[in-house]
Amino acid sequence: MRVLLVKPDNPNVYKHGPQASIVYPPLGLEYIAANIDDIADVRIIDRRTKSLNLNVFSKIIEQFQPDYVGISVNYSSQIYVSHRIASIAKTYGSRTVVGGWHPTLVPSETLEFKSFDIVVRGEGEITMRELIQSDSPIGVAGLSYKRNGKQIHNPDRELIDLKHIQSPNRQFRSASAKKTYNFFGFPVDSIETGRGCPFTCNFCCIPYFYKKTYRRRANQDIINELQSFEIKKRSSIVFIVDDNFIVDRKSVVELCDAIIRNSIKKYFITQARVDTIVKYPKIFEKMADAGFFYLFLGLESFSDQTLEKLNKRIGFSQIKLAIKILHDLGYIIQGNIILGANIEDTNQDLESTIEIAKSLDIDIPTFSLMTPFPGTKLMEQALKEDLLLTKDWKDYNWSVPVLKYQNLSSDDLNYYLTKANEELLSFKKAMSGIKRFIRSRGLSYHTSRISPVDIFNVVFQILKNLKTLL
Repeated sequence: MRVLLVKPDNPNVYKHGPQASIVYPPLGLEYIAANIDDIADVRIIDRRTKSLNLNVFSKIIEQFQPDYVGISVNYSSQIYVSHRIASIAKTYGSRTVVGGWHPTLVPSETLEFKSFDIVVRGEGEITMRELIQSDSPIGVAGLSYKRNGKQIHNPDRELIDLKHIQSPNRQFRSASAKKTYNFFGFPVDSIETGRGCPFTCNFCCIPYFYKKTYRRRANQDIINELQSFEIKKRSSIVFIVDDNFIVDRKSVVELCDAIIRNSIKKYFITQARVDTIVKYPKIFEKMADAGFFYLFLGLESFSDQTLEKLNKRIGFSQIKLAIKILHDLGYIIQGNIILGANIEDTNQDLESTIEIAKSLDIDIPTFSLMTPFPGTKLMEQALKEDLLLTKDWKDYNWSVPVLKYQNLSSDDLNYYLTKANEELLSFKKAMSGIKRFIRSRGLSYHTSRISPVDIFNVVFQILKNLKTLL
């Protein structure tokens, strides 16, 4: 049995701004590979590498002749290019399988695409293994598929016990892929410590994908993975991909202690909530000691009323305090702000959002437009109140207006998105955050974590991407 796993190209919005210089490995597919590589000949193709256009992909399919082609479709805007990939696979007789956030949350609609044969709903490791073992979707929990022109939706699969899951297999990365995975020029890898989030922000689909639960891996398994060859020898930076890293606070502190005790000298990146920073600053101090230096914060809005409508469960005063706490600890902050986060927003509200963002010391501010993804409370509201401008999924990429506003036109939203990026994305400001981080942690902290070669690589990468960074 031959299985080809495919990571589609990112949405176009990821090809501009700071995110254009950040590419993480396809961790989800590497988890799938680890759970089927003993029963199948597996390959992973990452179309984010520049050499892998559709013509090259077609040749790979022709040479490999996979029985199954599995495609990861987390972003809704990837659904059409994923269907093109599936169409190519079908011409060579492969059965096509799609999984990820989007297919999970709209399985029936996904199966309406002619070249999609099977949808994996939810976590795919065990589901894919059972599919490959039986060579049939019949009776496999967590699958939806087509048979004789009809859609069949098998029962849901229970969530996986993460203490018994195989660690991701990083051996399937090609030489070109290894060069592609970087964080502003530094070699980067990814690791997962837990899945899910107990919060239910109304624009987020994660709670529904993971059934409003949170599960965490054993810390020793995480340490073992951090000590694996691919991470230990090849990566300067490790991105912890958890949607909410600091849910189990005790486990986070114990993990940081284990990282320090085992002398794992890496830089770590992750995502955090503003309220957690304010309530538990000592945890972030411990994380800094362990090597955490860069945090993604979902700020979303500076209006308490809007934050309440989004069910963020934070306030503007907490945002300001969290930024101060993190900067005092030497962190670099990337904070995302949603323009038009309130359907009642006016031009003045967007002007005010941009001005407040200028006054806050956010090292790398990023901006997006309010986008209702499948399965979210926001999508329920949009459908109920007839707020959608389009159901063309390619536009669901955080940078194209897809909602009707009472006081704002699509042209207004486009104007303010451009204005925010032009006025706040500053190479000088980002470098100021980097200098603060370097000074605050001390020379020995950095020399134990980075080589002269990596320093050369990051300078080269920043200069190469200077235009897009600005």
